Amino acid sequence: MTENEKKNADPFMVPAEIDQYIRRGMEQAKELRQNRSRNRWVRVGSSLVACMFIFVFIFSIRLSPAVAAYVSSIPGMEKVVEFLRDDKGLQLAAEHNLVQNIGVSGSVEDVTFTIDQVLTDEKRMVLFYTLKHPFTDKKVALHKIELLDQTGKEWEYGVSWSSMGSEDPVNQNRIDIIMNEATVIPDAMTAKVTLEIDHIKQESPLSLDFAVDKSKYKTLEKKVYPVMKEVTVDGQRFTIEQIAVFPTQTEVSIRFDPANKKHVFDFDKLRLEDEKGQTFAFWGNGVPVRDNGENGRIYHLESIYFLEPEKLYLKTDGIRALDKDQLQIVIDAKTKTLTKVPNDRLKLTALRQVDDVVGMDFSLKVPPQDNHSHISLGYNMTDDLGNEYDYVQGSSSSATKDESIQNYSRLFKRKTNKGTPTHYSFPLSSYPERLQGTFSVEIK
Repeated sequence: MTENEKKNADPFMVPAEIDQYIRRGMEQAKELRQNRSRNRWVRVGSSLVACMFIFVFIFSIRLSPAVAAYVSSIPGMEKVVEFLRDDKGLQLAAEHNLVQNIGVSGSVEDVTFTIDQVLTDEKRMVLFYTLKHPFTDKKVALHKIELLDQTGKEWEYGVSWSSMGSEDPVNQNRIDIIMNEATVIPDAMTAKVTLEIDHIKQESPLSLDFAVDKSKYKTLEKKVYPVMKEVTVDGQRFTIEQIAVFPTQTEVSIRFDPANKKHVFDFDKLRLEDEKGQTFAFWGNGVPVRDNGENGRIYHLESIYFLEPEKLYLKTDGIRALDKDQLQIVIDAKTKTLTKVPNDRLKLTALRQVDDVVGMDFSLKVPPQDNHSHISLGYNMTDDLGNEYDYVQGSSSSATKDESIQNYSRLFKRKTNKGTPTHYSFPLSSYPERLQGTFSVEIK
């Protein structure tokens, strides 16, 4: 997972009414499926890697004069500039006329939702929208969006958006959509939009029909930089296979040696850097990485499609990894203790078991470089009897006095009934341990 801004909150406290708390969480999770405090992620399709906690970074990046001039010259486009500040690649795509005006609207309960523009190519789509409402004391937000093709079938994609409600009468924002390798964007589609007012889901969704002008990007074929360079860090080997560049994103293909003794979770600030020191990294919202066959991954970075750097390097500040025999967390259901854990960084602070619902709280001590990161512990739980579980909700927070202590809460629902387990277990999807060393590989 990418390094993201961490939610500032008080340490997690278990309420006295524990049964009601768990049941309330279960009901909320039917719709939320994850922590809604900042962003929501919906996964469709097996090849996408879902980021369970996603936060938006808004960087202070000055748009180029060309982008500013282009945006300001089109009515209704001024607000788009604010939603491109976190992504230099999308800035360049806008400069090269990839933004399409849409302007379709629908209303429910005096709230109007408008899809204003779309910026897309074959790999990624961004929808810019406006929410208008007359309320002065109610928060209005996008609750859910589904994209259907002309036949009414939902096509494979992943989507994320800010779920923070707003009392402002006019609220403009964006929706990020990621396609997998096999996805073909329909020529025309329907956006099925569900809104919420004061955190209450509206039962009647809106249906907005719009078309996508594929001619804007069809002639922009991907650029490929063959690399095939082997890198060894702290005894662990992997190969930088290639860099594939599209108008909306750059894809870095890395394959890991199956003989490695450690499993690599993630790279700290993986980025491309040109001869001027300008960097192109993950934009901070959406899907940072996806699987690419056995032992391979593809990392998503900002696009360099419309640039021609003289020199280009792939760099990272660190590599998060752990011994392969330490990846499994095991919890004793009776004693409510961790019986298998990499080290004493991770502690179980609470285990709640009510009928088919299991809640877990953890505290994690992180090094200074992770004080403002989210560590994705894991979501695929099972037990010693082979029961299957759904991950339904989670939250994270940092201790207000000690930033090195992070608190995590997980809620699972058992799908099968093979008896009462004595142990729970799940594989770690990240952990704050790193290899000794970094790398810098010349790409061009």
